[in-house]
Amino acid sequence: MSKEKSTHLILIFVFIFFLGINSVYFFINLYTSFSDNIYAFNELFINYQAGFIRRGLLGEVAWQLNNFYAIDPKTFFSLFFFLIYLFQIILFFFIFQRYLVSKLIFFTIIFSPSILLFHIYSPELFFLKDGLVKFTFLLHCFIFYKYFFLKKDKESYLKFLKFLIIPILFVVILVHEYQVFALSLHFLISLGSVQDKKGFKKLLKFYYPLIIPIFLIIIFFGNQVQFENLSEILKKFNIELNPYLGGGLYHYIGGFYKWHFFYFSYRDFINLFFSFILSILIFYVLFNYLIQNKVVSFFSKYQFNYQLYFVPVLIPFLLTSDHGRNISFVSFYLISFFIILKLDRIKLLNNLNVILKNCFSKYSIFIFIFFYIFMWKLDQVAGFGLQGKTNDIFQSSLFAEVIKLIKFLYNYVDLNIINLPEIKL
Repeated sequence: MSKEKSTHLILIFVFIFFLGINSVYFFINLYTSFSDNIYAFNELFINYQAGFIRRGLLGEVAWQLNNFYAIDPKTFFSLFFFLIYLFQIILFFFIFQRYLVSKLIFFTIIFSPSILLFHIYSPELFFLKDGLVKFTFLLHCFIFYKYFFLKKDKESYLKFLKFLIIPILFVVILVHEYQVFALSLHFLISLGSVQDKKGFKKLLKFYYPLIIPIFLIIIFFGNQVQFENLSEILKKFNIELNPYLGGGLYHYIGGFYKWHFFYFSYRDFINLFFSFILSILIFYVLFNYLIQNKVVSFFSKYQFNYQLYFVPVLIPFLLTSDHGRNISFVSFYLISFFIILKLDRIKLLNNLNVILKNCFSKYSIFIFIFFYIFMWKLDQVAGFGLQGKTNDIFQSSLFAEVIKLIKFLYNYVDLNIINLPEIKL
């Protein structure tokens, strides 16, 4: 089998796996009756029926679809997020396939629990609006990579930026204010098309309209009256909103204090520390090594100090307490930015061959990658054990999901297609 055909088959196999596991979770979440404590699912119902409020746009769409066309909100949300994750996979594979020249890097990143697999472990993650924010960033990476890098067509990229990316960012800010923190990274991508100060100033003008939604979410942050009215309105769907919606910034500050200075333990710190290392630090070190050795290079001098543009996405660590979610954000942004940069595949192979010539290094890397893919996972709270509850990031991750996939397929075929042999335990 030729190397090119082998690479193509690997891509197909991995893509089918991601499609299959996301399809399974789509059906599981669609037909599962959620309890009132599924915060992420309940938050999707926030709408404008009690006045304009942050995070209300998606919920208002679901409300109107239910009101005029009797579409069940749960069906709408399940299908919406399934499509978001499907497009994430397609876009990521399109950009990342050139890294298959190094299967070690490809499999480590593609199966990282902090990137494309982060949302599959529970409904709290599947229904997070974070998926839409990540999709928007990946879409921008894809357009830059395809038009500016592959086609060398700067004008087409700028048209897409002005008439597609900026309007989408405008809308997504109204869906979730986390998009505001990622605007600096969108600007960082666009800087790849800038070669002088004139181009820099021109690019700034493209982003000016986003000031409008930013002011809107600041002014209409939410208050206790809206929280109470919305809670009453949403009783028809048996939805219980999180009190943070009514408490505003004071509730966030109080929650941060309780989380980090009242409940936080040494065990929680260890989980958080290793979550940071395994999700962010290893990729940062890897790609900085590649940048220093000119394997990966920037498009413009304005991208050299890229670390500064990541500072805003660290702000949620000070405002929220679900750090697994925040870590996943940073990891996703970091990888998505790195993989659209220029890549010298010959230099990449040469550098890897030098490392793998040493037997100890070679087998140590293989052991680490096996551990990395199968023996840890990043949950929403990065292993934090709230109020003394035991929680740990070091547990079966991908292997456990494969087992769930096999069980789901067995039960689905047994119930809907043919009677399979009974399994007695």
